[in-house]
Amino acid sequence: MGALKLVFSRRACCAVLGMVMMAVVSPRVAQSADVTPVMPFEKYFADQRGDGKFLRFNAFSGEIPGKRIKALLRSGQVIGDRILLSEDVAVYFPDGYIVQSQTRFGKYIPKVGLKASSVVKRDHLMENPRYALVGNFDQILGKECARSEYANGFAALRIKRDGVMSLVLETSGLYDPLVDEQTTTYTVTSAVQSVFMGNQGLMPELLLKCGRG
Repeated sequence: MGALKLVFSRRACCAVLGMVMMAVVSPRVAQSADVTPVMPFEKYFADQRGDGKFLRFNAFSGEIPGKRIKALLRSGQVIGDRILLSEDVAVYFPDGYIVQSQTRFGKYIPKVGLKASSVVKRDHLMENPRYALVGNFDQILGKECARSEYANGFAALRIKRDGVMSLVLETSGLYDPLVDEQTTTYTVTSAVQSVFMGNQGLMPELLLKCGRG
């Protein structure tokens, strides 16, 4: 996530997002928020904020509070169907409804006020308090049902009973050379439909191992 750059000011971001929403809203009737799965980690973030509110898959993207929007992200040639939340979670809504979330957990992150590009020594880093969530993946993402070697690391698929599937890519820590330690970074992509998981070259194999082929 550190490589993602802010492309608009918060005010401009929200204004443009509003216009995009009006342009891409599907004619289908929005599904009831009571029957769609909650995005992973949303309950944890809601507890931290103390507002008890969280986002769900298939919910209308216009329900995303403006104060939670950190940046508009580019999806191919399109700007506005993917945003970065204040918790550094990327949310994708190609037709106006949330279909994918993606976030990353590294053991170390830049200290408050520093950009990733500015990190050049150990003193620029702090331990990531959210890294502890990795130990709760079984409860948050469901049990791992498939694993494969992938891109100098591993890829694992987890599926919850509510239908949310999560592809977890495990790679070496970005800052391992600076901290002189071997760590693992976890990139979590979640969706309800496999077509929105990305990585279509890998997903069929993992889905088959999980009995979803």
